[in-house]
Amino acid sequence: MSLERWHRVQQFLFHEARLLDERRLQEWLALYAEDAEYWVPYAWEQNSPKDHVSLFYETVSLLRMRVDRLERELSPLDSPMARVNHYLSNVMVEEGESEELAARAYLLFIEHRREEQRWFAGRVSWRLRPQGASFLIGAKRVDLLNADQDAGHLRFAVPF
Repeated sequence: MSLERWHRVQQFLFHEARLLDERRLQEWLALYAEDAEYWVPYAWEQNSPKDHVSLFYETVSLLRMRVDRLERELSPLDSPMARVNHYLSNVMVEEGESEELAARAYLLFIEHRREEQRWFAGRVSWRLRPQGASFLIGAKRVDLLNADQDAGHLRFAVPF
């Protein structure tokens, strides 16, 4: 893979994180292909979202519903509105036999709400489809390091 292509992927992933941090959620949704899936497994090394409970397993339609609730301030999970930061590091990109790319990174997610600040760490993987000079997200998976431990009520309104 060329350094230029790796850099474009990295910048795309950083852009996605920035859109979430700035709550530009309609722009964030536009990064997803219509058949994309967003998945946060409950079990470490979980193989499928369909044979085990997940923390989140959403299609683009469900993500649209979540964004709609956030934008219309209908989500009690986001009242008062949380402030979040997404930090990505160690971005790795692999080309496969298809046009899709596989990208991976480490994530540090920080949420501040109601005088409480919570930190979560994990590993993120994306399936990216080239779209002109950019990409569309075909799938996103977030494996939280402590997903299977009691961390209190998971009340994330803004996705990881």
